[in-house]
Amino acid sequence: MIIVKGAGRLRTCVVVGMVAYGTTWTATAQGERQSRHRTPAEFMSYRGAEWLERSERVDEEQPHRVLEVMNLAPGDVVADIGCGSGYYARRAAPLVQPGGRVYCEDIQPEMLEIMTSLAERDGVNGIHPVLGTPRDPQLPAGEVDWVIIADVYHEMSEPEPMLAGIREALSPEGRVALLEYRVEDGTGDGIKADHAMSVRQVLSEWTDAGFELVALHDFLPSQHLFVFGSTDREPAIRSALVDRDLFAALVEGLVEVEAQGNGDREVSVRIRRTHDQPMVLTSPVGTLFRSEGSAHDMFARRDGWIVLAHDDWYTWTIRAVGRQMDREAPVVGDPLEILPPSAVPGVADVLYQAQLGVYTVADSPTLYIPTTYGVDQAAVWIVDSDLAFDEMVDRVRDDRIPAEYAMAFALVLIDRAEADIVDRRLWAERGRVFDRLRDQGLNVWYQAQSTAQ
Repeated sequence: MIIVKGAGRLRTCVVVGMVAYGTTWTATAQGERQSRHRTPAEFMSYRGAEWLERSERVDEEQPHRVLEVMNLAPGDVVADIGCGSGYYARRAAPLVQPGGRVYCEDIQPEMLEIMTSLAERDGVNGIHPVLGTPRDPQLPAGEVDWVIIADVYHEMSEPEPMLAGIREALSPEGRVALLEYRVEDGTGDGIKADHAMSVRQVLSEWTDAGFELVALHDFLPSQHLFVFGSTDREPAIRSALVDRDLFAALVEGLVEVEAQGNGDREVSVRIRRTHDQPMVLTSPVGTLFRSEGSAHDMFARRDGWIVLAHDDWYTWTIRAVGRQMDREAPVVGDPLEILPPSAVPGVADVLYQAQLGVYTVADSPTLYIPTTYGVDQAAVWIVDSDLAFDEMVDRVRDDRIPAEYAMAFALVLIDRAEADIVDRRLWAERGRVFDRLRDQGLNVWYQAQSTAQ
C-alpha cells in the first residue's frame, strides 16, 4: 500500500495488480519502470540539411541558451554527435578557442561535406569532421569535455553501443547535453511522434547505460534539455538528481501528493518532497486518477515529469482524458485517488500506443496517428466501455479532427495494443466509420483488417 496525503487527510491507496503492459511492476528504490522496446525513428537524410539551417530554428530551439548551459571555455573539447550540417558545431567552435576543438560526428559523409562547406563559408575554424557508424561515434577515448546530441538520439538505430562509445569518449568530468522534443506537455506535438521523447523514456535508457542525470531544464519552447554525467566519475564530482518513478517514491515515502480535478483535460497534482536532495519524478502514461465522488475518472494521456528542487509544494499539471461518458468531469479541487496503469491495463496499453503514435500496414513506411485529445478519448471509450458509433459521434469533440477519423484511429490504437477489435460494437458498424474517410493509410489498414477477419 501507499499513503497519499490529500484533501485534508491521509488516505491509503492500494497498488492494484503488479502487471502492466505485459511487464512486471516492482516498487523499488530504482522505481517502477516499464521494459518496452522503443523503435528508433528513421534518421534524416542529408537531403534535408537545408531544414536544419532554417532561420526559425533560432527562436524555436534557442541554441544560444543551450550553449549558455554548457558554459564552454577556451581549450574545451566538444563532440557534436549526429551533427548534420554542423548547426551546433559551428556555434560551439569559436567558444572553445584558443586551444579547443569540436568533433563533428555523423554517419553520412554527405552531411560532413555540407558541414565543412558551411564552416568555410562562415569562417569557422577548429571543427574536425568524424565519420561515425550506427554503433560507434569513433571519438578519442577520455578526451571529450562536452557531448551535444541535438534531436538525434531518437534516431540512433543502435543506442546501446552508441551510449557506451559516448561514455568511453568522455573526460573524467565530461558531460552530455541531450536535446529531445517533449512528449508530455503537448509542445512537441507538432513533429512526428517518434521524433519526440519523454523524460521517463530517456532516463530509463540512459541510466541503464551508465549515465546519471545532473540537470534537467525546461526553459526551451518545445524541447527537454538533459545534462548527463557518467557514473564512472569520482563521487566527489558527482551531483546527480535523484531519479524516481512516482509510485516508487510514494512507497519509499519520498514525496507527499494531493491529486485534484482541473476540468475535463488535465489533472492538477500538488506534490512536495520529504527529503533534502533535489529529485526528478516521472509518472507513466495510463496512470489512473480515480474519482472519490460522482465525477468521472481520469487517465494520464502521456508520461509526466517534474523536478522537485526545493521543499515547497509544487503544482504538477498532467494531461488527461476522461473515462465514463455518463459522468461530468472533475471540477477544480475535486479529490482524486492516484493508481498505477496496472489498475486498468487495457486502457493503459492503448494510451501507451497513442503516446508512441505510429503504425505500419504490411511493408508500408511508418504511418502516424494524430496526437489529439479526440483520438485518445474515443480510444478510452471504445476499449473501456465498448461504446458504439451513435453514442460517440456527437461526443468526440476535437477541433483538429472529425469524430469519424478519431474513431478510426482509435481502432488502430486498440489493434496496436493487441486487443481484439472484432468483438467491439464499433467494429460491427465499421462501414459508418471508414466509408467516407480519405486518409490513404487508414483505408489500407481497414482493408487489411477486413480481409483478415
